[in-house]
Amino acid sequence: MARLTGTLPSMRWRENLLEKIGALVTAVLLALYVQSQLHPVIERTYEVPIELLNAPPNYEVRLEGAPRARVIVRGVREVVEQTRAEQIRASVDLSRAKPGENRLALKLDYPVEWRESLTLTVERPVVRVTLEPRLSRQFPVRVNLTGTPDLQEVLAEAVPEPSSVRITGAASQVRRVRSVQINFDMTGLQGDFELELAPTPMDERGEPVMGVQITPAEVRLKVRLIPQPTSKTVPISPRLDDLPPFPYRVIWFSVEPVSVQLRGSPARLAQINVIETAPISLRNKTSDTEMRVPLKPPPGVEILGAREVTVRVRIQREVQPDPSRPKPPAETEPQSTPKEGDA
Repeated sequence: MARLTGTLPSMRWRENLLEKIGALVTAVLLALYVQSQLHPVIERTYEVPIELLNAPPNYEVRLEGAPRARVIVRGVREVVEQTRAEQIRASVDLSRAKPGENRLALKLDYPVEWRESLTLTVERPVVRVTLEPRLSRQFPVRVNLTGTPDLQEVLAEAVPEPSSVRITGAASQVRRVRSVQINFDMTGLQGDFELELAPTPMDERGEPVMGVQITPAEVRLKVRLIPQPTSKTVPISPRLDDLPPFPYRVIWFSVEPVSVQLRGSPARLAQINVIETAPISLRNKTSDTEMRVPLKPPPGVEILGAREVTVRVRIQREVQPDPSRPKPPAETEPQSTPKEGDA
C-alpha cells in the first residue's frame, strides 16, 4: 500500500495532458497576437538610384535596365517608419569590370543600427553593366527650316552659333550619328528672331541617336528675313587636281555649259565670281577623255538648273629628244672666190 502511494505524485502531471498542451499553445498564440498588435511587422519599399563606382577612364558605362534599385525594408512598424530612402545607398563596383557586358552584384549600404532590427532585401541583386570605349567627334549643325513666315517675298537665313558641336559617348552610338540638326518652324514669323535650341544627333535613317552627350547642349539660332534672293551667272572652272603621268600633258580642255546661274542673297552673290567643279583626277589618263563632273556649290547659294557639266580634256604625249643620236653638224656658208680683175 505504501508503494502505490509513492507513485501517485509522479503520475499527477499527466492528468489532463491534452488540455494543458492546448492551454499552452493558446497562451503562446495569444502572446504573439498581442505582440503583433502592439508591435506589428511591416514592409516598406524604396527606390534607390544605383551608383556606378570606380568606372575605368575613357570608357562609357551603360547600366542595362532600370537605373534604380527596389529595396524592401522589413521590421517592426516603429523602426520601419523611421527609415528614409536617403539612408540607403545602392552601388556597383566597376573596378574589375571588363569591356563588354558584365553581371555584377549590387551592394547595399545602410546605418549599422538597422542590422539588429531590420531586414533589407533587393529585388534585383545582380545587374548588367556594359563597358564600351568612349569616342568623340565634331559635327556641323544643320538647320532645317519649315513653315512660311507672315512676310511675303522674303528669304529666311538661319545661322547657328556655334556652327558645330561635339558628340561624345559610346563608340557604337557615336558611329551611328550622320548629322546634327535643328528644326525650326517659321510659321507666323514677322521679323528677325533669336533663340536657344538643343540640336539633335540623327542617324542615316533620320532617327534620333540617344545615349550621347552634346557639347554645348544648346546653340543660339539667329533667323533673319531678307529680301527675295537675286540671281547671278558665273563661269564654270574645271578643277584639275591630278595631272596625267609623264610624259603626257594636257594641251586643251573645255567645259559645257560654260556658265551656271546661282541664286542667293545679294551680299553673298557679290562674293562669288566663279564656280568650280568637283576635283577631277587625270592621274591614269593617257588619251583624250570626256566625263560628267558635278558642280561644287558655294555655301549660302543655290544652283539653278543642272548640277553636272561635261568636261573634255585633250592629252598629248610630249616628244623627248633622243640623247644617243648625234646632233647634225652646223651648216657653214660657202666662201666666195675672188674674180679676176678684182684686185
